[in-house]
Amino acid sequence: MTATHVHGPGCGGAAPAGASAVPVAVTRSGAAGLLAFLTGLSVWVLVRNPLVNTIFPPCPLHATTGLWCPGCGATRASYLLLKGDVAGALHFNGLWVVLAPFALYQAVAFAGEAFGLRGLRRIRLTQPVIAALLVLIVGFFVVRNLPFDAFEVLNPLTAS
Repeated sequence: MTATHVHGPGCGGAAPAGASAVPVAVTRSGAAGLLAFLTGLSVWVLVRNPLVNTIFPPCPLHATTGLWCPGCGATRASYLLLKGDVAGALHFNGLWVVLAPFALYQAVAFAGEAFGLRGLRRIRLTQPVIAALLVLIVGFFVVRNLPFDAFEVLNPLTAS
């Protein structure tokens, strides 16, 4: 067995250090599927215009409690980002405007890695990074629902 042999599930030998246990074809099809999904979703949002037409059902959390979840307004913010209106997008969901570039970078880096392009390195999702994201998301949820006029700007309806 050579060091270049890639082991998969059920292989009798031990995988060399750094070898992938996921077949390359699965990674490539997953990357292609992810990029196709994101492209299709972007085109759909652009064509449907969520500022005028409802694309998704209302948020169940907001419909039942009146609270704004961290995702409320993200579709409208995405539409405005795709149109190049960053300031307008900030009014609908500032957290998504900040996180979307990182999510897009991560998707493109994953696809590049799957197809053998080594130019972009994926962001390592370590425990501290995940914890920071959770704190950021929960903090945004709490702050956007505080009953003070100063935080009304985080309410997606005030931008409509």
